[in-house]
Order: sequence, then C-alpha cells, then structure tokens
Amino acid sequence: MQASSVIAVFAKPPIPGRVKTRLQGVLSPARAALLHRACLEDTVALVCAVPGCEKWLLAAGMPEDASALAQELQLSSDWNCGTQQGRDLGARMHNALRVFFGTGATKVVIVGTDTPWMTPHRMRHALRVLDSADVVVGPAADGGYYLVGARRLEPAMFRGIPWGRSGVLAATLLALAKKRIRYRLLPRDFDLDRPDDLERAAILLREHPERAPALAAQLGKRLGKMAEVKSEKKKASGSSPRPAPARPHKKPRPGRA
Repeated sequence: MQASSVIAVFAKPPIPGRVKTRLQGVLSPARAALLHRACLEDTVALVCAVPGCEKWLLAAGMPEDASALAQELQLSSDWNCGTQQGRDLGARMHNALRVFFGTGATKVVIVGTDTPWMTPHRMRHALRVLDSADVVVGPAADGGYYLVGARRLEPAMFRGIPWGRSGVLAATLLALAKKRIRYRLLPRDFDLDRPDDLERAAILLREHPERAPALAAQLGKRLGKMAEVKSEKKKASGSSPRPAPARPHKKPRPGRA
C-alpha cells in the first residue's frame, strides 16, 4: 500500500438538532448528537488502524468548524483536516477526489460515519481492490453506500444521482456501467440512520463491542435505561392492588307471618 493512498472521513460536527435527525423520533437531539459523536470516534479509530495511507477529516461547515472538530476528536499529528466543498453530496465527493488526485494520490477511499463497525480490514480490502478495479463501492441496506473509492476521477458516478434517496446505489452502478468503468462491490452493510437501525446495531455490538466500542457504550446506556423503564413499569403494574371481585347481592328472605 503506497503512501499515495488516501482515506477521507466525511463528517458533520456533533451539534444537537443537526445530526442523526431521523433518530429524533426516539432520541432527544442531545442524545442523537452523542450517538453521532461515538460513530465519529469509532470511524476515526478504524482509519487510524490502516497503515501506509494519508488520513483526512473532511468536515461539513467552515474551516473553523473543521479545526474545532479535529481538536474535539484529539486527532494525532498524522491527520490532515479540511472542509467539504459543494452543493450536494455528489459535488462534495467529486471535489474531494479532484483535489486528492490533483496532488498526487493514486487511490482514494471516502467513508462516512454511519457504519463504524466495518473494521479496518474492510478499508484495507477496499484499497487493495483498487489495484485492479477503477471504483470500489460498499453497498448499504437503505439503497445508498457507506464507502466509495476510486483510482482516478470518474465524474459520471456523481452526476444525476438522487442523493438522499433509496436509489443512490442503483443509479451509481448504472452510471458506471454506461461508461464501462470497472467496479467491485464490498460486503453489504447497513447505516445507523433510522430507528430500526438502533436495535440492529445494538445486537451486532453486543456480540462484537470491539468493532465500535464508543458506539457500543452509548447503545448499552440507552438499552440499559430502556430496560430500567420497562422493569419499573412491570413492578408498578404488578404491585398495584387488584379490586376484590364483587359479590352477588342477596335479596332478604321474607319474614314469617
């Protein structure tokens, strides 16, 4: 693996009300932000475990937001920090690849922070795939993708894509096929994005907490509180006295004459 390989983490600062908004039906904005921060911590740790590559944190927002996020995450000196540039996700990824390839990179992998359990092995595998394929994609269960990589800029894969919808992956693969761009797929996975994903992630991390320890701790706290609430409700319903069954009313017998 050459030093000209780049792994870039696309991230949002963990600001309550601006991250994990689809989870706010079951989580408070503050709790959702804590969950997002845990995903950030675990994703950064995954990238740290991949040797021989440049590591970049590309934050949404202004340069000062990126610097503040890098300080909050206590990134080591071998990390670089910048901002995402573009009107939509496709434009932001296109611009990132353009800059990296323009400065000498030969392989670039971009990851989000919603699949922090993917393991460093999968990231290393994505870089190895680019030895023979032009593009590598990690399909997500919601119809998008959790990872994308390339060994040269392929603008077609970012044009006309319905970002934020379930057809992102299908549209991307169709665009690649039309241009006869060689691609390979990684194992299918899921994003922590919707309420149903919380339980799925909790089950996964109960068995393998080492794959995303910060997120496992956050989910453990949430599930623990839910269990306490259920236990208290059960105790309350079990301890309340039941009303005695009503006895039938007996009519008085008529007296003797």
